[in-house]
Amino acid sequence: MKPTAVKMLLLGLLLLGVSLAAAQDQLPQLPTKTPDGITESTRDQNVSVTCYKGNPNTGGSTLGSIQAMATMAGSTCNSLYYDCQGSCYGCYSDFDMSEDVCVDSAGRRFLR
Repeated sequence: MKPTAVKMLLLGLLLLGVSLAAAQDQLPQLPTKTPDGITESTRDQNVSVTCYKGNPNTGGSTLGSIQAMATMAGSTCNSLYYDCQGSCYGCYSDFDMSEDVCVDSAGRRFLR
């Protein structure tokens, strides 16, 4: 074998070993925030939601607590409670932001 071929073979084996070692050293990733501010992990999970008739920031009254998907909090409250008539908000705690997030029946989000 020519010395150049041996060097190329050794370089190829070295690169293969480095790429295999890097593939095994993957660290877990934190949940990413979506453009609407909800973490990916929160979006797909059922969370504890408090339903309010009217805006909770302006004195809306509490109707009760349910389990619902974070993205569906407002619409689930409006579907469950007849008194809502489309005017209820669902609020849940977002522990990543250390804030309560409220969602109306149209899916618009705001901080409580």
